[in-house]
Amino acid sequence: MPLAELMSQIQGLPKIDKLRLMQFLATELVKEEDANFFVANQEYPVWSPYNCSEAANVLMNLLATKQQKQND
Repeated sequence: MPLAELMSQIQGLPKIDKLRLMQFLATELVKEEDANFFVANQEYPVWSPYNCSEAANVLMNLLATKQQKQND
């Protein structure tokens, strides 16, 4: 099947199936690189910006500095 045809079929998939396809492709790529990269049925932590007030403060300070420079 040509890639263009495959891509048009993928566009018609529901969001959950697209996510499953991404997971499948990522797993296949990892298998080709390193068989021990992911272990089946194991959870892996993912970083999230929630509850990261220090990062928010840094961004707010940068924004305030930029706005102050624009006002000068």
